[in-house]
This record gives sequence, C-alpha cells and structure tokens, in this order.
Amino acid sequence: MPRPASTLPLDVQPVEIRGPAGTRISIETAAGWSPLREGPLRIGLVVGRAYRLRIGGIPGEPGAELFPSLRVLARMATPAGMDWRFPVEIVIDENDLTAAFDGSLVRRVVYVACEPEEPTLVPAGWFDVRPGDDAFEVARTLGDPVAEVVIGNRLPAPGSVP
Repeated sequence: MPRPASTLPLDVQPVEIRGPAGTRISIETAAGWSPLREGPLRIGLVVGRAYRLRIGGIPGEPGAELFPSLRVLARMATPAGMDWRFPVEIVIDENDLTAAFDGSLVRRVVYVACEPEEPTLVPAGWFDVRPGDDAFEVARTLGDPVAEVVIGNRLPAPGSVP
C-alpha cells in the first residue's frame, strides 16, 4: 500500500534542537512546559510562530536556566515522505550560552545554502557576523533563512516556569 506523500501539515517543519553534552531542553506548549530532557529534541513546529525554549543542565552554570526564543521562518522542501529525515538543525553551543550569561544577546540565523551546482544539503557550520551587520541580512546573501534563535539572559515573568 503506498504511503502518503507527507504526514505533516504544510505549515509544520520538523526541527532538531541540540546543545552541549548534558544540556536539557524543554519547549513551552499551550498546556505548559514540556519536561526538560536531554537533547537532541525533535519536534514539529508551525512556520512563522515564535516558540520559547527552556535550557537547563548548562555546563559551568549549575541550577541556571536560559529561555531562548525560536522561530521557524520557512518550510524546507524535502523528498516526499521524508520530512523527519531532513529537520532544520538548531545547534546551541556552549559559547552561545556563555555569551548569554555574560549579558550578550545571541542571535543565530539558520539558512539553507543556495548552491545550484551542489544540490545536496551539507551543514556548513557557523560564523559570527561583524558588529553592526544584521545576521538575517547576511544569511539572506548566502541562502534561504529557515530559522532564527535568540538567546539572552532575561527570565520569563514570575510564575510562568515550574
């Protein structure tokens, strides 16, 4: 029996969120916070909607938590029925977390490279943009932005986190 082309609604994009070893990740849902669990966290997110993450178990910061925001900007084109094989990969590294605890605002824009002569998806790593440059605009010159993560050291309103 043939399988359907996709089991996901057209506005849902699979995402995989990873952090440093030992980091635990949770996402805020309509019913409250999902349980903190060691990454990677794989989840389907609605394109265009902002989500709030909760990150605990941060190396060098016992008991501390950060609450980044994540927004999926576009749905990736994948082969039929293979949505979960090609999630948007969100990597939050230890340097990002340290910078946030030190008071910096960290903004990561994930993009898919537009290389007509290289049709396969190959992770290219990451780089910092120059001070004063807009990370989103730089990403647009390199490919198609598909997600944005913003990490700061601010906490949510009292009583909104268990």
